[in-house]
Amino acid sequence: MKKLRTAVAGLGRIGWGYHIPNIIKHEGFELVAVTDPLSERLEEARVNYSVKGYTDFNKLLEEEKLDLIVVASPTPFHVTQSIAAMEHGVDVFLEKPMAQSYEEAKHIVECMKKTGRKLMVYQPHRATSETQAILSILERGLIGQLYMIKMARSSYIRRNDWQSLKKYGGGMLNNYGAHHIDQLLYLASSKAKKISCSMRRIASLGDADDVVKAVIETENGIILDLDINMASAIPLSPWTIMGSRGTVVQERKSDGKVIFKVRYYKEEEAPALELFDQLAAKGRSYSNFDNLKWYEEEISISDFKPIDFYDKCYEYYALNGHPFVPAEQTLEVMRVMQECRIDAGW
Repeated sequence: MKKLRTAVAGLGRIGWGYHIPNIIKHEGFELVAVTDPLSERLEEARVNYSVKGYTDFNKLLEEEKLDLIVVASPTPFHVTQSIAAMEHGVDVFLEKPMAQSYEEAKHIVECMKKTGRKLMVYQPHRATSETQAILSILERGLIGQLYMIKMARSSYIRRNDWQSLKKYGGGMLNNYGAHHIDQLLYLASSKAKKISCSMRRIASLGDADDVVKAVIETENGIILDLDINMASAIPLSPWTIMGSRGTVVQERKSDGKVIFKVRYYKEEEAPALELFDQLAAKGRSYSNFDNLKWYEEEISISDFKPIDFYDKCYEYYALNGHPFVPAEQTLEVMRVMQECRIDAGW
């Protein structure tokens, strides 16, 4: 098996806690170096993984013969580090959000095309068990024609770290929005046509947004309703998915098991019903006595295996497969985020 000589830029929570462990355990990758401005983090990597450490990103590119670099640095560094890597002939696996702005994201993709290097952004929520379960329900056609997905992520957090500050690219639109806008567009299998958004800073100690309400209408006619609320003392319902013949909601059972509850009727069993176009209702009644037979299913999310993102990385970077997250789809996420900010006046 071909091994990809890999480096990680940025040894914060995601670089240290997710990317390095997954690189180490995957036989297709070899961790050869890391870079971070903090020397104590480099020493920690040397002790734990016997790899070289660099405080200078460009020196790493010059001295190490790399196949791939994982850019897990804070968002303000994404554009310069990604472009520098590709110009040095190195493929890039980039943390979300792709960049601080849609314009920066376009520069990264332009460099990818110019250099012929490979680029993919880490969008893990399209790989979760939850997403696989939803896709399975939709593919079965139980709820008829999909017309709306309502998704919420909520908590109450008085955030006081860099993610609460605009100057570092903080805020929940960048943090969670980049995940869930991608997830929703992936489920809808469409680009966005119409976008409206409101943003607030409520509980955060910084100046960045911690409440985001976005409504996106896709080109194929699906309404995507996204709530990201870090100032909600009572959790919001995480998923409600609506089709022409039924609805899906996420519930937690008393034993802690998380399920999707599906309620639907079968079109072939629906009684015949005609439109009555007269102004005076029959018998002065507004009931049409439409007795539908409803079916219910409970689908356990744990029955669905999540996709291993590093398997998908290996297929793309080493085996020349299709990218699990095409750059054009990530550009669409960045465009939607930009339109959200414009509409919210943020």
